[in-house]
Amino acid sequence: MNLVNLLNEKGLDTLLVLNFEGSNKPTTRFISGFSGSFSGIIFSKDKRIIATDSRYWEQVKLESEFDLVKFKGDKKFLDLIVELLKDIKAKNVGIEKDKTSAKVMEYLINKLDGVEFIDVSQELLRLRAVKTDEEIELIRKAIYIAEEAFKKTLEIVKVGMTEKEFAAYLEYQIKMLGGDKFSFDTIVASGWRGSLPHGIASEKTIEKGEPVVVDWGAFYKGYASDLTRVFCIGEPSEEVKKVHNVVYKAQEKAIEIARASLTGAEIDLAAREHIKDEGYGEYFGHSLGHGIGLEVHEEPRLSYLNNEKLPANSVVTVEPGIYLPNKFGIRIEDDILLTESGCEVLSSLPRDIFIV
Repeated sequence: MNLVNLLNEKGLDTLLVLNFEGSNKPTTRFISGFSGSFSGIIFSKDKRIIATDSRYWEQVKLESEFDLVKFKGDKKFLDLIVELLKDIKAKNVGIEKDKTSAKVMEYLINKLDGVEFIDVSQELLRLRAVKTDEEIELIRKAIYIAEEAFKKTLEIVKVGMTEKEFAAYLEYQIKMLGGDKFSFDTIVASGWRGSLPHGIASEKTIEKGEPVVVDWGAFYKGYASDLTRVFCIGEPSEEVKKVHNVVYKAQEKAIEIARASLTGAEIDLAAREHIKDEGYGEYFGHSLGHGIGLEVHEEPRLSYLNNEKLPANSVVTVEPGIYLPNKFGIRIEDDILLTESGCEVLSSLPRDIFIV
């Protein structure tokens, strides 16, 4: 489904996308190519309009083929949007209510008497879930940058380095390798902190023999990667090796069956059942994975709650984990491309424990 099909299927004459200081950059970029933080997009069957202020007038020309309307600050920005919608006689307007504040919606409704606003939040997320060949290549590059940055960081890690120091060097390498930015606040969770699934890097020092969970990613030209690996300085304990192997096999089982047309719940179950059978079911609480693209977390979801069939050409993470309170945690995460016949693992780092 493309945007014109979306208009037809929902009975819309116009699509409105508002982006206030970065509030909706992903959809803005998806529709128009514009990567700035402030804009309003009006998309209809015969109009492609983007309004923004003087910070971005030149940038829009470089990134988008939409017709630029210059916002000069002589009125409220929403009043300009109202005028543009009136000019094209919009009546049925699609809008992302998930990304639009109640205050903005109230203003538009009061100013545009007779215009009906229809929520298309989920429809646009589903459109974004199916990646083009160009998008897939950008994700591949984002993965490559993240992987190379991790390798370089392992070359300098040592006992006594803090988690924050490890994260800082990793993020530095992402930038040096051409990444736009890192995908999120890097997770570096060593020893007992590994039992915190979102254990953002802290002042804790990395000690010999303890497992260190690293969850990181890079953005490249607007597209994200998301990976997790475990490393140890010196040999890990037998218990750590055992738990890591359970997680490894769980991920393997999910990847073996992963393909488009299965539901997110079916793929999630393949990993979850293995972890349960090995006696660690209560220690795997989160879903198996999520889509990646213009956002780190987007559709589709590999979750026991998702009973919708997954689309071909979507890119998702597969990230089972086991978290033993006050002891340690293990997670392995890779990015895969779903196809009709199976899947392609886009990431290439070894999935064994890295011993340095």
